[in-house]
Amino acid sequence: MLLDDEPAVTEGLALGLEQDGRTVVTCNDLESAELALIWYKPSHVVTDVRLSGPFAFEGLDFIRYAKRHSVDTKIILMTGNASEAMQLEASQRGAVSFLHKPFTIDELATVIDLTTPIALSDGPAELVRIPMLEEILASDQLYPVFQPIVELSDHQVYGYEALTRCRSESPLANPARLFEYAARKQRVADLELTCLAQSLEVFDPPNGQTLFVNLHPAVFAQGKKLLDVLKMPESQRAVDNLVLEITEQAALLDEPSVFHTIDQIRDLGVRFAFDDFGVAYSHLPMIDRVRPSFLKISQDFGTRFETNPTRVKIVTNFRSIAHDFGCDLILEGIEDASTAEAAKSLGIRCGQGYLFGRPGKI
Repeated sequence: MLLDDEPAVTEGLALGLEQDGRTVVTCNDLESAELALIWYKPSHVVTDVRLSGPFAFEGLDFIRYAKRHSVDTKIILMTGNASEAMQLEASQRGAVSFLHKPFTIDELATVIDLTTPIALSDGPAELVRIPMLEEILASDQLYPVFQPIVELSDHQVYGYEALTRCRSESPLANPARLFEYAARKQRVADLELTCLAQSLEVFDPPNGQTLFVNLHPAVFAQGKKLLDVLKMPESQRAVDNLVLEITEQAALLDEPSVFHTIDQIRDLGVRFAFDDFGVAYSHLPMIDRVRPSFLKISQDFGTRFETNPTRVKIVTNFRSIAHDFGCDLILEGIEDASTAEAAKSLGIRCGQGYLFGRPGKI
């Protein structure tokens, strides 16, 4: 794995190391490198000492991170100006070698072979570049797909949930990994706002169905930015039938500015849902202030819930809460007809899951 804040450096080294049976992964920021280390468990990491400026030494800190999460990985540091004290510190932290810039590919290959020769697998060479978040946000790599939400009474489509996908040959094609990367960059709100804008622009249902879009609670602290997205001219077609699903990935900040934003959004005609209700940070204490129109029961509880007495009790309790607060229930994770029928018999209005359709184009 190669880590440097200059893409030209990592790309050049990767091309030089390209060889059948070898996978070379390139990263250009610390956060993606930390995740790639866990995903790939590379035999070697070649990292610059400085990644964000002349006074930061993230490469040294990365050695300790690597030793905690991939103990067999060998760390090779590279720099254009290395003091003896720095080299000693790097060695004490676990680096196996130091390369002084500029160096040749042959010199790098020799160092790799001296530390631990790379075991080549069968197959062609593979070069994997982990794109930077800013690059993803500014490009057309992100796009929405839509999964139907149906009325359980007659299986008619009530609406669609927008889900984000990323065009990438890297692990960031997995949405969970993409959002994990954004969280490490402390840019989840930026990613969510980009996804929301794209979903509003693309959504064009044939019969005016409702659009459901997940939003991390942190986005509601972005007040004006969120309202600007909802007021964009290209958003207006979808806003009239929009439900914002507040996820339970974090607590919704109990601050006047957040609820002022929610009130302004409601004035636009937008409704709210609590997503993955009861799984993580419960928003139940906020139910009177947010006044959601829907509670979505997570697939953790929903998938084949009728076969598990404990889950039946949990879903039944959610039904009682929804009734008391005037919310409709949506059961996620419905994969077979028996679950749909059980949910219908409990009076749950809507369902979502592979039984009714996988995410895709409308």
